[in-house]
Amino acid sequence: MRKGGDQISDATFKRKLQQYLKDRSIIRIGRNKYCIPDKAVGVYTHEYSAVATEVADLIEENYPLLDFSIFELVQLNEFVNHQLAHNIIFVSVEADIIDFVFETLKERFPGKVLVQPTIDLYHRYWQEGMIILEKLVSEAPMGKPVKWHARVEKMLVDIMADRLILGTVSPSEYPGIYADVFGRYIVDESCMLRYAKRRGAEKEIRELIRTRTNITLRTES
Repeated sequence: MRKGGDQISDATFKRKLQQYLKDRSIIRIGRNKYCIPDKAVGVYTHEYSAVATEVADLIEENYPLLDFSIFELVQLNEFVNHQLAHNIIFVSVEADIIDFVFETLKERFPGKVLVQPTIDLYHRYWQEGMIILEKLVSEAPMGKPVKWHARVEKMLVDIMADRLILGTVSPSEYPGIYADVFGRYIVDESCMLRYAKRRGAEKEIRELIRTRTNITLRTES
């Protein structure tokens, strides 16, 4: 704008930038990185099940300052060829309060809540609508405007990094999932890769994108 001859202060520029982001004239694809979006690209949203919403309401009521995120398996049905007939609700919460959240949830959902189960326990006690409590990993993307909603960047990483979710989707579906998400939704690439690094999956995800999809990471172009 300044190169075009406009006299503009930093404060005015920041206001303009926020307005452009708000009306989606531009989109954020990384830290201090933006692009003009394809008209077909939207913001990812998911209509949560009644049980997932009840879980969220219960946590917010009892722990109003707690950061947590909810991902449910049926979210993947939008992107996979083999539809998931059963739902599992994964609740990620801050580590130092996970036991308190468990005590709260088990009263409302007796026999359906497990805390950081092993893979064997997960399969042994598996049932429809089971609720899994896990530790919230640092750098986990938090939802906007509803903070507990699982962002698409978190979902892309967790399907390849979460030990309990790993067996749910065939690795042969990963390229299609990534291509579909990047083709239809805004993806904050820097956010996704920071989280992938924290989960030890950054190298694997980069390799998948590079060798098995036609996705070009804009933050690296």
